Amino acid sequence: FLDRTTWGPTYEEIIDFESRIETNGTRAYAEWVKAQVEMEATSHRAYFRTRLNARTVVSYQYGIPGPRACDVNAKYRRFAFTYNDVELSRGWYNDAGTNGAPFTTMGQNQISLNGDTVVYEITFGGETRTVLDSPLQFLNAQGSWQPLLDGEYTICSAEETVGVRIGDHDYPEYSLQLLVDSPCTSSYRDRGGVDDGKGDGSIDEEQIKVNGKLVSVFDSDICTQKCAGSRPIQNGNPEVKLPSDWDLASINWVDLSDLDSSEVVNLNQLRTHDASYMITVSLDPSCVDMNGNLLPDPARLAYTDYMSTGKGRYNLDMPVFARLPSTTPGEAKWALHDVRTQLRTNTLESPAMDGGGKAMRRASRSVENADGQIKDLVVTRCINVQRNVFNEDYCKISYEEDACESVPKPEINEAGLMMSFQKDPGGLEPEPLEKYMPKYAGPNGGGVVVCGSPNEVRPDVYKDDTFDIQNRKMHSHRVNYFNLKRASFVETILSAPDQLCQKMGWALAKIFATSTQMNKDEINSETNINVLDNFVTCCHCTYKEVMKRSTYNEEMASQLTYLNNKAVAAEYHRTDGEVRAHPDENYSREILQLHSIGLTKMNDDGTLVRDEFGNLVDNYTQQNIFTSAKIWTGFTESFRRGNYEDLDWTTKSKLDPLQIESVLLRDWWPKIDLLEGYIGDRKPLCADSPARSFLRRGATFRLLGGSDRPISHEDPNEWHNDKDIFRLTLDPQSNLYDKLCNPKNPPPPETTLQSGTGIAVYSQQYKVGYCSGSNDSCMATENLLSKPSREPLTLDGCSDGPNDFSRDEMVKWFSVNSVDGGELRGGQLIQIRAAVVPFSKLDRVDFYITGNPNSANVKWQYITTAAPVENPGAVITTKYSADPHITVILPPCHNSAGCQQAVRIVLRSGRNPDPDPNGPDSKARADGNFKPDSPCPVGEFDDADDAVFDVLPSYRNQDECDFKTIVTLDENLACHEKECRVDTIRTIEVVPGTYYEYLRPECVYFPFYQDAAKVFAGYDHSIAMCADKRLPSALSTCCGGYSDRHPVDREDREWADVLSEYRGELLTYNGNRERCTSWGRSICDPERLGPFQGQAGHCIHHMSCADSFGSTTFIDKTKYHWTTAGCTIKVKVDASGMIAVVHSPDRTRVVNGADFYPTVQSHVHQEKTVSFFF
Repeated sequence: FLDRTTWGPTYEEIIDFESRIETNGTRAYAEWVKAQVEMEATSHRAYFRTRLNARTVVSYQYGIPGPRACDVNAKYRRFAFTYNDVELSRGWYNDAGTNGAPFTTMGQNQISLNGDTVVYEITFGGETRTVLDSPLQFLNAQGSWQPLLDGEYTICSAEETVGVRIGDHDYPEYSLQLLVDSPCTSSYRDRGGVDDGKGDGSIDEEQIKVNGKLVSVFDSDICTQKCAGSRPIQNGNPEVKLPSDWDLASINWVDLSDLDSSEVVNLNQLRTHDASYMITVSLDPSCVDMNGNLLPDPARLAYTDYMSTGKGRYNLDMPVFARLPSTTPGEAKWALHDVRTQLRTNTLESPAMDGGGKAMRRASRSVENADGQIKDLVVTRCINVQRNVFNEDYCKISYEEDACESVPKPEINEAGLMMSFQKDPGGLEPEPLEKYMPKYAGPNGGGVVVCGSPNEVRPDVYKDDTFDIQNRKMHSHRVNYFNLKRASFVETILSAPDQLCQKMGWALAKIFATSTQMNKDEINSETNINVLDNFVTCCHCTYKEVMKRSTYNEEMASQLTYLNNKAVAAEYHRTDGEVRAHPDENYSREILQLHSIGLTKMNDDGTLVRDEFGNLVDNYTQQNIFTSAKIWTGFTESFRRGNYEDLDWTTKSKLDPLQIESVLLRDWWPKIDLLEGYIGDRKPLCADSPARSFLRRGATFRLLGGSDRPISHEDPNEWHNDKDIFRLTLDPQSNLYDKLCNPKNPPPPETTLQSGTGIAVYSQQYKVGYCSGSNDSCMATENLLSKPSREPLTLDGCSDGPNDFSRDEMVKWFSVNSVDGGELRGGQLIQIRAAVVPFSKLDRVDFYITGNPNSANVKWQYITTAAPVENPGAVITTKYSADPHITVILPPCHNSAGCQQAVRIVLRSGRNPDPDPNGPDSKARADGNFKPDSPCPVGEFDDADDAVFDVLPSYRNQDECDFKTIVTLDENLACHEKECRVDTIRTIEVVPGTYYEYLRPECVYFPFYQDAAKVFAGYDHSIAMCADKRLPSALSTCCGGYSDRHPVDREDREWADVLSEYRGELLTYNGNRERCTSWGRSICDPERLGPFQGQAGHCIHHMSCADSFGSTTFIDKTKYHWTTAGCTIKVKVDASGMIAVVHSPDRTRVVNGADFYPTVQSHVHQEKTVSFFF
């Protein structure tokens, strides 16, 4: 029994178990199994990481070196050279694109002390490592020991111990070997030589012929050949020593001699004896040495360690010596500071709350660009794990100052797509630190969501360096990296108490087609150990959960080739039919055959099922494989991060679970199951979902923190934290607000700001009206704005018109008003009221706000544009009956003395001559797709006026709300104001700067439905397809409403506005009808979207027309608009009996400006569709 359920019982375990059987009978078996099942699984990854105190020079991806010599847990060694020194000296090459290390040499120099004592200084890279009484001795070719002459030498091998003894054995042949004839030298340009690809200093061709073939010859290849003739050094790796009369002022050193044995601990004593130590206390908090010099920060090695162009060395920091406690009176015992890679605890339950940002900033490299600007570049990576299906429930929100994100801030190209990482021949190009350090981090920001990874524990500082980290530039020839995971496995299974779990995890690993020798690089340990850990730590999970973990593992996706698998339509339509590739079927076949049900049906007792003719019955057919392959589409790797061992040059993670990032890569069509039905049968229909499902019990919301970029919705990358993108903001009176904010009801922030009158008076400082002190409003009066003798009433000197009410086009007065009646406070919702004197309905009024009126370069945030009403002097409102007011949230204020903010009102005249009516800016302004070209108008008849006002300090988001990572409503909620006017939501702002996204419940879309409506894409009505009226499928489309809405020459044209509550809002057909009615408009089948210049429309409302995009190539970015026309859904059948969906919109409109009808979207086009299914 024990032999089957464990990795081998001890004799004592057998005797003990036999005794329990004698006492309890067969119940002892059940009790043993129960106890084993209740045990927590022993993680192989945790076992490996606990012992991963790797010495480090190259630290780019993993973590910063440390601790500092003055810090607790700082380590010291008593031997002069490490494995890393060997690699720096002899070089190493692999296929990662690097051509070896820079051949740092060991030196021996005879020195005379005080004119009579002769000592021998041993250096590495020019820095002192030890000082000996006699020269090193090497074993010459005749077998005798010979003194080493002064000079520079290549280290070919070294053992990390003093002398030659390791454990119970002596290893004189390995302990230290030098190339005594001539050191390896580099001929690469970046190391001061010429680029010939050899290590002999000659100027030859970079390629030579070997067996008739041209091959590259690298520096390290030559050095490896030379090291075959290296010579052993007597007494092995020398002990770190300094003579009593050595000039200690010339070195960095600390004195540990007064510490006791509990404060200076001997590590790894059984293996390296008296070679490795650690201090358990901190030294001088100022971290200066005995000479008063600031001790070097090992993290600053990151300035040069990865992409060093040092000539013949890696620009190593000066060594730090330590005088250790000595058991021999009068004898000094010396050691060297022993830098290690600092890995951190970043588990599911305890994610690193700064995400590793402090280390990123500490190690960042500052460089000057060509334009003279200083940029901080990434050296050590963020460790914040990308959110995934396994860690999401454990994630937390962090308000730490340097909290970082592993998903970089999008870089947008002209197509609006996120740009990929750029690489140079030597590895990753340094990236700006700001890509990973969001502006919303910190105690006053919206918060950064931080997540961890299973069993990502910190190393046990007492375990020393049992295991090592593989790195292409520091790949030690003395470490068998391939065997590290084997050693970790054997040690874990032999020592773990949860033996049943360990045996079951191994059995599961044998069922699933995974290999710990894959994962892109079989040498890697941690990423490969994690493959096995997925099975071990889930040894008692449901089989479905085991399959899920395996499926989301990068190694499985690479080995069974569904990584980056795409739906056939993804590339076909993007390449206009040039690429037609169906999804890879490898995994869809293996998951059925090997991982789950197998080839043939079986009875519950394991016997095979046969049909009436005695034939075996298949579990699945090729149709099922073909269909299943469509499921495994869209899976891609997570972004690369730090804090674990991975391929150090990659930009994607080989450890973290896969992501599904793009809907475009997924297959959208029905999929048959194994029971003659369809996947999704018995699930609710999306079309049957109740109105405003986001307020129903069970609705789920995911915290995004300060990021407004959703994870499960498709938003354009360029929207990310763009203040011009209007989001749905919850009202504090809303029931949904209460659920998501979970208010703490804190007292108001303390302030020294005094009360004010709320009336703006002219300020010599700002040259505009200024409301000093706190109040519930700020009024820029008609008297203030009408005085013509002053300079422009604008902060930046922008022209503000004639300031004369005797002329037309004037801002008459305006005010800023608290909506809730309280005093103006940063982060609060306000209403802006303004009255103007317009010339005609062709005029427009633009509203702006800024939180930095004291800046020399004021940055205005655009709010909205409205058309003035007929009655001059009346308050400006929109035509939206549901919400006619101009409102905005004040910028945050985090100053106890209060902050100054400002608003600007611009009246743009419709009679301004256009200098270039055909120019791109004029066309954009004319079509109403974008905000005004500038907050500073230039027209002769334009007017602009500013007013500055004081606001009280904001509530901090972390003080105001207790945000939960995932919120599921436990009851139905009543809607409140804006919530009642939308059909669905995506990203919502709960408090200013903190966001949630709505996760729609599982439901099924039917591809065939009755009473479909035509929807169109493109401002000119150029693309069309069908949409289900019951679903929020399209943007609003509203026509009419103004007497001068149409051009004077064509009263029959119908142009439509896009009237959204938030950017990208989707409505149902009836929701669109209600929206149009509330604006005094009607639903229609428009010729195109507008308005044109000179037409009275509100397409600019929330900049909604900017979302009008149509493409048959970028299907996922195409936005559709409702029409009143009908649409027919048809079926196309191919020769194999598969079907495809075809849409046939009613031909009611031609493309604007053309004489042909809109094209049907490609994936439902009768001739172009390739999306067939069973």
